[in-house]
Amino acid sequence: MIDKLLELQERDLRIFQIEKELRDNPARKEQMLSRMGDSKTALADAREKLKIQQSKIKMFDLEIESRREKIKKLLTDQGNLKTNKEYSAMTSQIRAVEQEISKIEDQILGIWDMAESHAAVVKAKESDLKGEDSMVQQDVKGLDVRIAELQKELTVLKLERQAMSAGIDPQWLVIYDRILNKKKDRALVEVRNGVCSGCHMSLPPTQKHDAKKRVEIITCTFCGRMLYA
Repeated sequence: MIDKLLELQERDLRIFQIEKELRDNPARKEQMLSRMGDSKTALADAREKLKIQQSKIKMFDLEIESRREKIKKLLTDQGNLKTNKEYSAMTSQIRAVEQEISKIEDQILGIWDMAESHAAVVKAKESDLKGEDSMVQQDVKGLDVRIAELQKELTVLKLERQAMSAGIDPQWLVIYDRILNKKKDRALVEVRNGVCSGCHMSLPPTQKHDAKKRVEIITCTFCGRMLYA
């Protein structure tokens, strides 16, 4: 009976191992996907900086357009002036506005340089994220394959366990199952040099002797596991 229980126990321990891995897999997958978090944040930050520069350029373009409209109006008004003095004064106003446009255009050139720099950073961050996403998706795909394999193995093991349980004395099986479900590890442990290999406590002489017989259920005085020698 001991040998049958030992064989059953190996199945049960593997079942526990698989079930634990399957429970942990969602967290592992989430951890894989979260690896891209920093890269996404860096890309979003780079895009925001580029957007700010682009907004400045748009604002300055509107200012230039406004001043050009002002020049058109001044030129129209200038055509209606009657004296050279008024004409000369209007010309000075037009030149002043043209100088304002020139200064704004100089500012735009500086902003364009910054925008191009930020655009290069965005492109690099997008490339980094794409590469990282490819690796993560590959890892996730590998994990999904692993999950499918584990689920298949688990199904087989449970069927094997069911078949093996039918050949074990019900009294032994009930005690074994109770200990196994409580300990979540080995329910049946070997006596080695008079010591329980489950809790590593030295056993009373009677337990050492009875465990060698393998004909009745012997449990450790300290940890309650079933014993064999």
